[in-house]
Amino acid sequence: MKKKAELLKEIVLMTAHPKIQKWYNLNLETTPQAETIDNLVKGIDKKEITVREALALALLTGVQWNVKFEGTP
Repeated sequence: MKKKAELLKEIVLMTAHPKIQKWYNLNLETTPQAETIDNLVKGIDKKEITVREALALALLTGVQWNVKFEGTP
């Protein structure tokens, strides 16, 4: 079983790939957070990203939200 730090490192390495960075910038960074899941599904359907990459991006987005709203009930 992976520790949280190992998982986060794996996610960062995967999402640091130029193809994923470009996709993220075009499809997630500039769109409302409420559309994240729909955008990830569209990316998978269009074969622009893999399911594994989409999950990594979803987890990364979740970490970003958690940090952004840390301490908020």
